[in-house]
Amino acid sequence: MVAVLCLAALCHAQEEVEVAPVKGGVVLIVSAQKSYQLMPGETKLPSFMVECLHKGKHGAGSHLVLFSPGGAVANDSGALGAQSEHAFVMTVNGKKRATAWVSYGDTDTFAYAAKSDEERMQFLQSLLGSTVSIQFKPFLTGTPTTATFDLTKMRDALEHQSECSGQ
Repeated sequence: MVAVLCLAALCHAQEEVEVAPVKGGVVLIVSAQKSYQLMPGETKLPSFMVECLHKGKHGAGSHLVLFSPGGAVANDSGALGAQSEHAFVMTVNGKKRATAWVSYGDTDTFAYAAKSDEERMQFLQSLLGSTVSIQFKPFLTGTPTTATFDLTKMRDALEHQSECSGQ
């Protein structure tokens, strides 16, 4: 009975959108539906995030689409991801597509590489309300791993944050 209650609580938590403050805005976080094993006894739980920042008193805010696999990733040559751009295969509504991401702040967080805020918002809008999977290779294993995120509640969460909705 206890295991069932814990599992139910875990499943419920994975559907929720966590909101955390960051300098100049907020970040909305959705955890992957399940963790992966990095090494024996060490699991990681990837996260998908949207960071909303104010640009100024009257300016529109910006949105960053972020992905954190929970550790460093290997690139196609197997080396640690020191390159500036990484390609992750995403599956959105059953359709696979390669997406470009750049390192953001540390070695295990990546920002969707867009040429403009408008392009980034179009990408984000295409994901909202969907179940999204991102494939990556953890550096220590080099084995392709897929993280799946339920973004069905992300749209409502964005609309309820003044930094994200532009209110």
